[in-house]
Amino acid sequence: MNDTTHMLSERCSSVRYLSARSAKSYQTYILEVAENVVLLPGDEVLAAGADKELLHVVIGYPRRDTSAKKRATANLEYVRKLASTDLERLSENQQKQDAAMILCKEQVRLSQLPIHLVNCELSFSGKQYVFYFTAESRVDFRSLVSMLSRALRAKVQMWQIGSRDETRFFPTVGMCGRELCCNTFLKEIKPVSLKCARVQNLSLNPSKITGVCGKLMCCLRYETYEYGDDTGLEAKKKSVNGDSSQ
Repeated sequence: MNDTTHMLSERCSSVRYLSARSAKSYQTYILEVAENVVLLPGDEVLAAGADKELLHVVIGYPRRDTSAKKRATANLEYVRKLASTDLERLSENQQKQDAAMILCKEQVRLSQLPIHLVNCELSFSGKQYVFYFTAESRVDFRSLVSMLSRALRAKVQMWQIGSRDETRFFPTVGMCGRELCCNTFLKEIKPVSLKCARVQNLSLNPSKITGVCGKLMCCLRYETYEYGDDTGLEAKKKSVNGDSSQ
């Protein structure tokens, strides 16, 4: 984040609502910050949720809309910037996360649960584990959670995610040569239909319109609305194929 074009200006110091992203997962939040606190995108901070549990998050960009609706969804409160003394705690947490992943995978195997474990996130305080997994259908994992809670001596949550969300955990590049949109700026993954490719007159070859996650690429949605007008679409076809009347 050394590029100054991505930094907040001084006048943004009064912004009270910032976007933030978990340092360990794809989860995004709205962060409530005091008016006298100046933060820049990329700053690592500690924030508290409704349960007062500390989370390690990375600051994003200011949220200009501070309406009542936005305030209601501001589910994290700024605590302080990450200090050098916190790095040891983060290192310890990483070791605990790795051990918890091994334990959970073994228990999933012994229980023969039809799930694929994707990742594990441990809160900064070490009191809460969140395991992310994919599955073909709904899974009863209550006994697994009970066992993990006893073994880890902490609160345990199991979150089922889709294949699109699974990709967000592992930063990589798409066929365009850039980082995946879901790893960078997309806060919400919306459904993409084959109609998005058809209306833009794109090739329907799966290898050209399928993303790393195995689903249709999210970027197919970006310009679809511009092709909603049939007149505009016909003009587009003529400009590409040439006017046959000439």
